[in-house]
Amino acid sequence: MKDTTKFKRSIKSGFTIVELLIVVVVIGILSAVTLVTFNGVQDRARFTTAKSDLATINKAILAFYAEKGHYPFPTSGCTYSWCGWDQTTDPFIPGLSPAYISKLAQLPTSNASNDTYLYRSDDGKNYQLIRYKATGLNEIEKTNNPLIGSADYATLAWGYTTIGWNN
Repeated sequence: MKDTTKFKRSIKSGFTIVELLIVVVVIGILSAVTLVTFNGVQDRARFTTAKSDLATINKAILAFYAEKGHYPFPTSGCTYSWCGWDQTTDPFIPGLSPAYISKLAQLPTSNASNDTYLYRSDDGKNYQLIRYKATGLNEIEKTNNPLIGSADYATLAWGYTTIGWNN
């Protein structure tokens, strides 16, 4: 009889390198999908906050108009007729705070002149209140946004304006 003990294979438990690589690739794909989804949620939250801020400011502007018969208009301290909360005017829409709104909303940004809320008025007859972003609007701000204005600012800003406003 032959001795077969020499030829017996030892059976070891464990994973092959291919199986481990497959697991690492699957984990990488899942984490990439999660990261993209999370960034989309953050963008939607920022958009919702900005939309709510502008709606609140706009209601205060309309209340001001209902009482005074004209829209608030800054007399100085603005750049190219636009006033932003980072400018020298405090508050950037004179006469609103605290009578019509307790505090004007501000964006949490380190570069306020390129990522801000802006307001302008032509002597109280018309006004524009916009969310301005010099780097361009993200997809959430561009998609299904009824507040996107004229073609001049469609990729950079959205907000409220009176019908009689001339760019």
